[in-house]
Amino acid sequence: MKRFLLSILCLLLLCSTAAAYTDSFSGMNNDEDYQALLDVIKNGGSAEAAENAYMKYISKNIDDISASRTEYQMVRYYVDTGNEEKAEEHLDKERSYYNAALSSDASELEIRTAEADLISAEYYLTGKMGTGMESSKLTKNLYKDYPNEFYIAIQEAFRLLYTPPIAGGNSKKALRIINDVESNAEGISRLDYYSMLVAKAMALSKTDEYDESDEYLDRAQEIYTFDNAVEDIRKNNRRGR
Repeated sequence: MKRFLLSILCLLLLCSTAAAYTDSFSGMNNDEDYQALLDVIKNGGSAEAAENAYMKYISKNIDDISASRTEYQMVRYYVDTGNEEKAEEHLDKERSYYNAALSSDASELEIRTAEADLISAEYYLTGKMGTGMESSKLTKNLYKDYPNEFYIAIQEAFRLLYTPPIAGGNSKKALRIINDVESNAEGISRLDYYSMLVAKAMALSKTDEYDESDEYLDRAQEIYTFDNAVEDIRKNNRRGR
C-alpha cells in the first residue's frame, strides 16, 4: 500500500511539472508582424524603422490588450533611446488602450497584466517612487494569483531583483523562480526566453556568480542586442571580479 501511494505521488509530481507554465499571450507572441517589431526595437533599430514596424502591426485588427502591450514595448524603446517625448506619446496610447480593454471581453489575467505593464511603463519613464511602489505591488499580487504564467513569473523575478532587500527584494528567491522557469521552458516565447536569460544573469551577478552571469548575457544577446540592463549587469560583473 505504501509503495502504491508513493507511485501515485510521483505521478502527480511529474504531471504538475510537465504543465508547470503557460503562455496566455501566445497569439500575440507568435504574430510575425509583432516579432518583426521586436526585432527592430530590441536590436536598437532606428526610430523610423521602429515606427514603420509599429504601424504595420498596430494597424491590424488586434485587440485592445495586444495594442496596450505593444505600446508598453514602444515606451521602453523610446526611453532607452533618449526620446522622452515619444515615450510619453506612446504611454498615453497605452493608457487609452488599457481603458478600452476594461469594457471588452478580456480576461482578468489580461486586464491585470495590462495594468501592471502600464504602471511599469510609467515608472520606467518618470522614475517616480510612488509609481514604482505601485508597480511592484501589482506584480507581486499578479504572481500570487498566476504563478504559472511565463511572463508573470519572470516579472516577479525582476521585481525581487530590483527591489532593495530592506523592502522585500530577494536575489536568491528570484534565482529559484528563474531556475524553475528554465527547467520548464517548453512553450516559452522568444521574448520571454530572452527576458528569462537576462533575469538569470542579473540574479547570478547579485549572488557573485560573475562568469556564469556573463555566459547568460552572451546567450541573451544572441537573441536581442539592445538592452541597457545588459551592459549594467556586465559592468557589475567586471567590478565584482
